Amino acid sequence: MLFFRHFRLLATAAIAVIALQAAPADAASKSKGKSSSSKKGAGHSSAKRSSASTSRAKVPAQKIDIAKLQPVQSLYHKSEAAAPASRSLSFFGSFASSYHYDSRMLHAAEIATARAYAHSQGSCWRYVKNALLDAGVVDSRPKTAYAKEAASELTNDFGFRRIACNDPLQAPLGSVIVYGGRGAGHIEFRTKTGFVSDFTNVNPSTRPLIGVYVKP
Repeated sequence: MLFFRHFRLLATAAIAVIALQAAPADAASKSKGKSSSSKKGAGHSSAKRSSASTSRAKVPAQKIDIAKLQPVQSLYHKSEAAAPASRSLSFFGSFASSYHYDSRMLHAAEIATARAYAHSQGSCWRYVKNALLDAGVVDSRPKTAYAKEAASELTNDFGFRRIACNDPLQAPLGSVIVYGGRGAGHIEFRTKTGFVSDFTNVNPSTRPLIGVYVKP
């Protein structure tokens, strides 16, 4: 009896050892099977992506026939269009002025700009006289000595007229602007970039305004 009991124990131990040795092998085989299947799946997905990209690349670009395109509809309607109000003309600059005057005044302003200094030389009326005469706006040289006297001389002797403009910044280009105050006063042309007499300035004179003048 004792012999059979020892034999049974030895047999049980041998079976347990064999089972332990077989377990790692089964696990390894299972992991290999999973990795191979995952690799196959990855290969199939990459193959699908490559085939999709090649199919997209093979589609030719569509050409647009410009002649068949419809023009964009304009938002402008003539029946609804209207001229801007006079109070809004200032937003469009001095080009929006409705005054009609001798275009040679623009040339006179250009002449004065070409001759002007960076700072005042105390000879504003003399330089404006020369520019008006050389541009042909006047047929003889004005004779008054002071700039503030130019207003009456230009209107009485050379056909200028004062326009309804009380802001030098809104004066039409080429117009002559006369200022009073103490001393000789001041006179200057309105230009695209500001004002000019014997010198250029981006701002108008701070003297009291007598008037803005043009020659029809």
